[in-house]
Amino acid sequence: MIKVQVGDIVELSLLNGRFRDTCKVVEIIPFCGQNDILVESHTVKPGARVCFSERQVSAVISRASASAEIESIIDEITRG
Repeated sequence: MIKVQVGDIVELSLLNGRFRDTCKVVEIIPFCGQNDILVESHTVKPGARVCFSERQVSAVISRASASAEIESIIDEITRG
């Protein structure tokens, strides 16, 4: 099982891979020994928030920490 963090961009795989969506993790909800994740859809219905099991994450496309580092570098470049 892939562990995710709030802010990660992930790919979800449902229905044995027939349905895929790219989402941003908004919240992690502990539930009966496993985590459910509240995600914001990017592909199927942009902006819609949906809850899935962490087990349905097939890949982490971008980690939240990496995104924050990139944004800080861009800020430094634009400031001069």
